[in-house]
Amino acid sequence: MARDNRPTLQPRPAPLRVPSAYWTLVAGFTICRSGCVVVPFLSLYLVRQQHFSAADAAQVSAAFGAGWAIGPGIAGWLADRIGRRPTLLVTLSAVTTAYLLFPALHTLPALTAAAFAVGLLFDAPRPAVLALVADLVPEEARGRAYARLYWASNIGAGVAGAVGTAISDRHMTALFYVAAASNLAFAVTVLIRRIGTAPRPATSRKRPDSRATGYQALLRDGRFLALTGLTLLYLCSYQQVLFGLPVAMDQAGLKPSAYGIISLINAIGVVAFQPLLQPWIDRRAPLVVCATGAITLGLGMGANLGARQSLIGYGLAAAVWTLGEVLFFSSVMTVVERLAPADARGRYTGIWASTMGISALIAPLISSAALDSGGRELMWTTSLALGALAAGGLLALKRRIDTTPTVPEAVDLELAPSRT
Repeated sequence: MARDNRPTLQPRPAPLRVPSAYWTLVAGFTICRSGCVVVPFLSLYLVRQQHFSAADAAQVSAAFGAGWAIGPGIAGWLADRIGRRPTLLVTLSAVTTAYLLFPALHTLPALTAAAFAVGLLFDAPRPAVLALVADLVPEEARGRAYARLYWASNIGAGVAGAVGTAISDRHMTALFYVAAASNLAFAVTVLIRRIGTAPRPATSRKRPDSRATGYQALLRDGRFLALTGLTLLYLCSYQQVLFGLPVAMDQAGLKPSAYGIISLINAIGVVAFQPLLQPWIDRRAPLVVCATGAITLGLGMGANLGARQSLIGYGLAAAVWTLGEVLFFSSVMTVVERLAPADARGRYTGIWASTMGISALIAPLISSAALDSGGRELMWTTSLALGALAAGGLLALKRRIDTTPTVPEAVDLELAPSRT
């Protein structure tokens, strides 16, 4: 019998009460994200600073994307096997070294290998950070804790964009040193504050239908695999912000600075929307919020069809797809965490996070094929369809979970609204 998951009115959420180590982790991860200044300018650095062709730059960028696709999965495995703190220290130290070495390389093979290493490592701290949130924060507060982490990390990303814009014209090589410094600062924070030294909680979730552990259990978890696939669908639409939108705006005759304004609208929107939406998010089941975010993102991408070569039109569309971004990313980690056994959180978050790198490889192929076949209209229609498909799939996944027969882990899988 299906559970009644109709939302009930909740009192205003109490202040988020979490251990001080959580806030230290948030601050450190925000500093780390503020150093993500290399990725948006990598191709430009190769063409302008190193004088490679666009085709060579594309090869190096593809190597970066390939590393990004597999890095989080490896890091998630490490977070479970050797611990969160060692994983953070190893990955942060390694990516700091990679950033420092990159400007000293000048041959295409060396730069391709270095780009693969940076892609492998630059997002590798994320699985350990996300798993640590679940380790540190009581279950009833984790949804809001993940939302706060997302909000703070976007402030860091906004700082990265501002720093990159300010120094890239004259000091592009300095971008690598800024990135190295931010990762080193997070590593020092982890080392000094001893983040991740507390023992991980023992798992209380039993899987009566299987004795498989680790990745074997993960690959048999149909609910998690469905969520991961639907996240990939969502991201293939979302990544058009990076790959399709700049091309579409250029074809519409807008200056490069116009795309910078859209990026600023997105950054401001995330910081403004998330606190305003959190009370509404708290009263809804996480998968419903994710589905709402997916369809809103799709509608925002479709709204680019009505931009009519106008910066105002693209700005209004950006406000809509930013709303979809906030809704989805404020809730999806709650679903991942509730599906993951406590002793496999790193692997679950690592495999889920790898969809970002995979989508960065797929999304440019979608946009280029759509632009070649049907122009901007087909590209934005395809993005709208991807968002709608993801939304429908997420609602279907919720219905499947709601109608699953009661088992020892059913309380965790109910994915009811938060009650903090």
